[in-house]
Amino acid sequence: MLVKPRTFFAIHRFESKPFADSAGNLEVMAPMLQSGLLGPTDCVDFGWTEALSAELVAEAVQEHCAVYGPAPVVVYGAGAHTTQYWSAISQLNVVAIADKNPALWGSRVKGLAVIRPADIPQYAGHVLISSRAFESNITRELAASLPQVQLLPLYAGRLEQQLQAWADQVAARVLAFQPDLLVHTPTHVTENLPASFFLQLKHQLPQLKIVTVWWDYDEENSAAGYLDYERAVLSYADLVIENSNASRLTRMHNNEHPYQQHTNPERVIFHPTWFDPSMFYPISQAERDIDVAVFGSRVGERGEWIDLLAAEFGERFQHIGGVSGGQKQWDRAADHRCRPLQRPSPARSGRLTTILNCTESPRINARPSASSVSSSTMDNWIICVVDCPNHRLICRATIASIRSWIGVGSFV
Repeated sequence: MLVKPRTFFAIHRFESKPFADSAGNLEVMAPMLQSGLLGPTDCVDFGWTEALSAELVAEAVQEHCAVYGPAPVVVYGAGAHTTQYWSAISQLNVVAIADKNPALWGSRVKGLAVIRPADIPQYAGHVLISSRAFESNITRELAASLPQVQLLPLYAGRLEQQLQAWADQVAARVLAFQPDLLVHTPTHVTENLPASFFLQLKHQLPQLKIVTVWWDYDEENSAAGYLDYERAVLSYADLVIENSNASRLTRMHNNEHPYQQHTNPERVIFHPTWFDPSMFYPISQAERDIDVAVFGSRVGERGEWIDLLAAEFGERFQHIGGVSGGQKQWDRAADHRCRPLQRPSPARSGRLTTILNCTESPRINARPSASSVSSSTMDNWIICVVDCPNHRLICRATIASIRSWIGVGSFV
């Protein structure tokens, strides 16, 4: 590698994050720039915005309304996408919501019953697929299991068109800059630029080296495309940073299940990227208006914590940020609690701190219970839900009585 390579950053944003607050910027580009080891740099950021998604969803719903009129429709997906775009989706005659998560069956979303996918034909002959990242996967699954129902996609064809537009944009900028090093930070596995795009760039720029990052992808969910994406990346990347799970990296290097088909596994190294320091802060004398809070979207079992804490603590609880996220808008720059990360000694806390797994996967039984977060044991606690090693960690730390706090994620 050159001493100070010309470096181009291609930051593919997740929808819920603007560039300034994106993991690609905060955890990858910023520390690399601060290292002083790079030569001239350039950057392009791209990805879905909520406005663009809302426009495409509204357009697709109108098309379906024109074709199917008042026909009963079951919406597949009881998560953030459905609640986020409900104003458009509800223009259809929605009679139920289906989801494959057994924990949701029998609950209600937007006043409608959440049902098993197998029960869809009892409610309607049409299914609206409410997911962007996994629309193609869900389409294949339902087409195989319920061939008698009519599937109504929201993004079919539109995803490919937008991805090609981004590919053209990034390629033009890269070729104009002529970098030695391309650093790519990806988004959802089904929405990334394809391997053919990067291989073509390497063909056009023979000196080009490519570095990319794997976020907390689910190695167990073979249907979601995580493993296929990793295999595609290994066909073109010169270095891959696995930032969250060293144990799975050991299995990958040993060609153990489910990594037998991963070529060039030696290109993957373990290196935790920075966590956003705004998620951690020391205790000051400043007055606080929040006793208990959850940061992040309702994705997976985190939604159960949000509902439980809201019921338990009422107005003391705030759900901050995330897709279809909280009632309170968080001004990170103005918040007196946002300070650079410092890690105190846990011994200063004077109280037992509990770390709980809170994963999107139903395989891990870590659902909250009222007894685990009762008022008597949770007085003046803050709940931080942070993306980190292959599942979500909830760290409970007292903030009022002990003037201390605890780090989460890699630091625990």
